Amino acid sequence: MGEVAVATYTYAAYLALEKEGQTKYEFHNGIITPMAGGTPVHALLSMNIGFSLNNQLREKNNFCAVYSSDLKIRVETTNRTYYPDVSVVYEKPVTSTKDANAVINPTLVVEVLSDSTAGFDRGAKFAHYREIPSLQQYVLVSQTEAMVDTFCRVNENTWEILTITGLEAEVKLRALDISLNMVDIYRQVEFEQASES
Repeated sequence: MGEVAVATYTYAAYLALEKEGQTKYEFHNGIITPMAGGTPVHALLSMNIGFSLNNQLREKNNFCAVYSSDLKIRVETTNRTYYPDVSVVYEKPVTSTKDANAVINPTLVVEVLSDSTAGFDRGAKFAHYREIPSLQQYVLVSQTEAMVDTFCRVNENTWEILTITGLEAEVKLRALDISLNMVDIYRQVEFEQASES
């Protein structure tokens, strides 16, 4: 049985495709992937996190800013472009020479996990994000339970993982010298009850 051919595109073709319509696409070294729509819980978690971050960071410095999923983050060394759910750029934003709308210096990136993306977000996507020198913390947020994983850069090649569970806990964001309360992250989120057998 032969291999399935996958079309590859230049970055210029990717930018032209994005300019054509309302759909957002991620770029994976020549492969273009449309962004799927999220659930109401996904959207609520993203907004809760962005709101909490913004409230605490607004006085940090003149450049520190919290961005929604409309901001592209580009990984120059591996030729990838993503739309994380929430990102923070602590210093003045630096854009890619290939894409004036893609930032290359995030300090923190947050992804809200879904069944279809959790494996990719934990694995390959995180491997690419780690190639961004400015990135100091990567945060993964569960939609199905009060659970957050944080990956914090210790040095160039070492990351420390911490799993936080329960609504009474707080998520320490060392990269920004702040903490988020889990109860604020999960505000108005109702978890499905496990069915009894």
